[in-house]
Amino acid sequence: MTPPRTAVRRLALGRLISMTGTFAAGTALTFTIFERTGSAAWISATMLLTWGIIGFFGPFAGALGDRYDRRRVMIVSELGSAASWVVMAFLLQEPAVLLGVAFTSSVLEAPYFPASGGAIPNVAGTENLAWANSLLAIGRNAGLTLGPLIGGVLVASVGPRWVFFGNAVSYTVSALLTVSVHADFADPERSAEEADEHEGAIAGFRFIMRDRVLRQMLFAWFAFLVGMATTIVADPFLAQEFGMGSLGYGMLTAFWGAGTIVGAFLARRVTEDREGIWLVGSSFLVAATGFGVALAPWFGLTLFWVLAFGIADGPTIVVEQNLLQRRTPDVVRSRVMGAWEMGMHLGLITALVVGGVVVPVIGPKGAYAFGGVTGMIGALLLLPILGWLPRRGHAEAARAPLEPGVDAST
Repeated sequence: MTPPRTAVRRLALGRLISMTGTFAAGTALTFTIFERTGSAAWISATMLLTWGIIGFFGPFAGALGDRYDRRRVMIVSELGSAASWVVMAFLLQEPAVLLGVAFTSSVLEAPYFPASGGAIPNVAGTENLAWANSLLAIGRNAGLTLGPLIGGVLVASVGPRWVFFGNAVSYTVSALLTVSVHADFADPERSAEEADEHEGAIAGFRFIMRDRVLRQMLFAWFAFLVGMATTIVADPFLAQEFGMGSLGYGMLTAFWGAGTIVGAFLARRVTEDREGIWLVGSSFLVAATGFGVALAPWFGLTLFWVLAFGIADGPTIVVEQNLLQRRTPDVVRSRVMGAWEMGMHLGLITALVVGGVVVPVIGPKGAYAFGGVTGMIGALLLLPILGWLPRRGHAEAARAPLEPGVDAST
């Protein structure tokens, strides 16, 4: 058996490599589609088919992680995506076919994250949970930050075909790192009674709605996203308002990404009895940065607040994963992860639609202020969790089977 911390380090390294490749290749794909078509509609279709609707596959992707061996699901998912990107490297002149294969790759990748999220408590052990989720979040956020930069440089220097090949290699390396981990990716003591209790692809939704902590957190995050995620739409306009153009836009993204890496690192030592304080406190800080950006008179101060946004956001990601994993029985955990991903995706898409409406009306700084308001509402919705978590008990209680109709938090 691979030692728990060694196992998590390998999985986190695989996530860093594959996410960097994914975002680099995503940049190359968008550029290639635009170069071949010159159409904004094609760019929108690319965004929609490669990530816009993939979140809605979450419940079904999660069901694979609960039904089959999670380690095998993760390996097959990444190797399938790798094969898709190899095929795409030979289809650069066929935008429609290229986009179809990209969609297939995204569908094949969808089962990886619910399976991985469901496996971490078993691979890492409950005593290492915060550390493990911190390391995995660092890998993901570093890939999100570095990938587009690397993709842009490589497209300009060697062309998109080699970026696609590189992404296939990144998926393959990540899959090999998963192969090297010998651990229990699921609880070997699962009972048939638990499996019967949590039957069906929508069991993850049912569990979230029955657990008052997860339910409240879902509602709070949706309120948060509707406002704070509109800043994704606002950022290009914000950079333009300060006269910084594409350089400023890139700096805004990079500073936020760097902040999330720092924030995730800070959250590595969060203890179970302090999770509520970290979650609520960080959420209020995130909301406050929205007002900071709205009031910033110069671009340097704006970058400070965007960096602070990322630093405050990092711990919320880690604590969210801790709570999801600790409060969910292993037999349904991947489906809960898939259902959660779908909920977050719905909130993000809603925010992008709202952003397209409000940014032209109230401007980019107004959009950040709007995000600050909805962020404060979301943080206020989290306040009851401070009183609920101390009564929840330890992770063992979360794995106990629930009686029909009983709230999981009691």
